[in-house]
Amino acid sequence: MNLKDLDLVTRTKYTSHYPMMITGSAASGKTRALENMSVEDKKRTVVLNFDVKPVGEGRNDEFHSVYTIAATSEQIDKQIELLNGRGRTLVESGLDKKDPKVLYIKGMLAHLKGIKSASYFIDDIESVDKIISTILDATFDESVDRVVVDTLSSTIDFCETYSNTNFTGREIWAAYGFSLQRIMQAVKESTIFGLKYSYVFAHHDYIPAGQYKTTPKQVVAVKGGIMKGNIEQHYSTIVYTYLDEEGRRMFECDNRNSLDTSRTKLVADKFSFERESLDDLEQLHALKKECVDGKLVEIS
Repeated sequence: MNLKDLDLVTRTKYTSHYPMMITGSAASGKTRALENMSVEDKKRTVVLNFDVKPVGEGRNDEFHSVYTIAATSEQIDKQIELLNGRGRTLVESGLDKKDPKVLYIKGMLAHLKGIKSASYFIDDIESVDKIISTILDATFDESVDRVVVDTLSSTIDFCETYSNTNFTGREIWAAYGFSLQRIMQAVKESTIFGLKYSYVFAHHDYIPAGQYKTTPKQVVAVKGGIMKGNIEQHYSTIVYTYLDEEGRRMFECDNRNSLDTSRTKLVADKFSFERESLDDLEQLHALKKECVDGKLVEIS
């Protein structure tokens, strides 16, 4: 849901159920819910694609911005240097600048430079600072409505590998915990300070559709002692997403369900409906729509 041009009182009301964690097994529809948003909403969304997977249709202008992680910039720099050399050689040999071979090299150069500018490298000791800076920029950017971290599991893996690469001895686990805490805190502050929708996607183990309703869900796994067993407490709303026996992808939350950690501040206390996009949750929590018989409908 678009927050553009809304006054601060309304923005505060609409984002009061955030930060939000959306938890589900792999292929339960978390990223798809992001991709299914409207064209305008996606253009106002910053994505931290720490899962390093294709998001959306791959166009540079589909989202406000998409960031990812990579091992090292060294190989990208080498490829950029090689492509520049090949391009100069082709032009010097007499090929027109619009020749397909030249255009391919120009396209690849733009692609690699784009990756480099939108990546956080594991071997860069300043990467965590850069991630925080990106989130803070989004927090106070009027052209941004939401910040999405996809996923927490990959963020944890990044923090661990980053710490192992850049620190030694006892500093490793201290750096890991501090890095994870800083990133999660920045995401929360995007709501508190910037009145943004903030989402963190998380994983739980695969559960067959027929057993989903009766299977206890473990708390989100975190490596080491930092936040272990209690990371859910950092979120105002926790929603579960899953594939039911009819093949429908669902959003579900129930404050009284003792089998999971879901929770909502809605007076209705629970909801379960067929998922379309993240906008469903924004409409529901803004009290513009309600859940009726497993469907989300306009409030009459």
